Amino acid sequence: MNRQPQSSEYPPYYAHYISLVKEDNILRVLKNQVIDIQALISGIPEDKENYAYAEGKWTIKEVLGHVIDTERIFGYRAMRMARKDKTMLPGFDENTFVENAQFNKRTLYDLAHEFAIVRESHLASFKHFDEIALNQIGNANGKEVSVRAILYMIAGHAAHHMDVIKTRYLID
Repeated sequence: MNRQPQSSEYPPYYAHYISLVKEDNILRVLKNQVIDIQALISGIPEDKENYAYAEGKWTIKEVLGHVIDTERIFGYRAMRMARKDKTMLPGFDENTFVENAQFNKRTLYDLAHEFAIVRESHLASFKHFDEIALNQIGNANGKEVSVRAILYMIAGHAAHHMDVIKTRYLID
């Protein structure tokens, strides 16, 4: 649990997300992100909640909703692979998910609450993954990936999108 995944454990596309995780204790990173994301979200003014920084870009609510959707999917993949399920797991179209989720009709508080619940649920499961489970390799979207890498991808993906919110949505 306390080592970064090797580059051979995940598709190159995810290297950026994994590089954003600077600590080896992934459970601590995942737990601390709940606090960090709650703090970020609680400081967003109401008039910015449905703001998109450019035409065709998601709103802050949609970004957070996307993070939640992705976390659910990645968490499901991690659980299946940790249980030695070798079924090829399909990808998903993130834009179609966001378009059909109606995140902008929800409150930002509600989305932040859902994020915390999803993350806590994953932490309750992930803390029981031993080295055998973490080293399991599965196939997601036609690419091989380890359970360990998925945990880092979850954290890095959330970190990436929270950075996007800070740098592109909350600047004046």
